[in-house]
Amino acid sequence: MECPSCNAATRVAETRSADRGSVVRRRRHCPSCGERFTTFERIERGPLTVRKRDGQAQRFDRVKLRAALLGAAHKRPAVTAPDVERIVERIEAAAHAGGGEIRAERIVELCLLGLRELDPGAYLQYAGTLPDFNPEITGSFPPLSVRPARDPAQLPAEPTVKGERDD
Repeated sequence: MECPSCNAATRVAETRSADRGSVVRRRRHCPSCGERFTTFERIERGPLTVRKRDGQAQRFDRVKLRAALLGAAHKRPAVTAPDVERIVERIEAAAHAGGGEIRAERIVELCLLGLRELDPGAYLQYAGTLPDFNPEITGSFPPLSVRPARDPAQLPAEPTVKGERDD
């Protein structure tokens, strides 16, 4: 690597792992001018793709996914922004492990699994946003209702509006 000050070749003085092993940090020294500086090396991955049910491919949108999860966790004190970030990171890792592509159904499954671990209310909120939620996708998740089913005959009669008469 060349020195940013004099463009001479530099030497590596120290190498360390950083950011939980995903980055290599190098401290460099220029023997020509004495300049010292630090460089960071990261793996640059290609774009991720989501394979929709109809077969179309769409670019993975981290911001859109994070917003959907935060919306489901709205007013749920058990779910924090770092918790949501970890779910998104797991989904990205799964996409990278799949060669840069992930099925939309798999994203839903991973979101529901992550939210279920954190908070049942957030899990239900997210599942409720799915237009055609299919419990078979996620296996043995609990039913979507948290209240027991009631017999309609046991429900109280609807109140009548004052002034209305039953004729």
